[in-house]
Amino acid sequence: MTICRGRRVYFESSYETLPNGVSILIDRVIFPNSVAILPVFRREERIVLIRQYRPTIKKWILEAPAGTLREGEDPIEAAKRELEEEAGLRAVNIEEVGGGYVSPGYSTEYLKLYIAWDPLEGRISREQHEVIDKVVSLDMREAYRMISRGEIEDIKTILLIHTVILRLNKQ
Repeated sequence: MTICRGRRVYFESSYETLPNGVSILIDRVIFPNSVAILPVFRREERIVLIRQYRPTIKKWILEAPAGTLREGEDPIEAAKRELEEEAGLRAVNIEEVGGGYVSPGYSTEYLKLYIAWDPLEGRISREQHEVIDKVVSLDMREAYRMISRGEIEDIKTILLIHTVILRLNKQ
């Protein structure tokens, strides 16, 4: 049964029987699927992140542009849209690098991950609820060090940076 509905999410709680026969109360957050896209400039070995205020955790964090899918929206188109809206970059060479459940212990959200190789300049057009104060260009090595120092805390961004490092080292 749905207990609460928010701006984008539903919260439900119900008794369910698990495959082992045990019946327990399950709390579930029904959340739209999402995308994240990391812009990478290969020649310079640089990435671009945004510095965004996240009211849920009450802090500013560095992260890859990301957002939820609109109803019926193609994930690649959503990733391109988010990249331009939030970072002012246009993806012309986009690669899907995977995806997965964000937190399957309580949420239905599935996140698809993309890399935008050598994006072009675009036009920022942020939504009213997005509080982004900077678009930050980082040397790949510095981004890696920032992860090690705990300065990049967003897990989707950490995963994308590691994926890019692996891809660049194979070339």
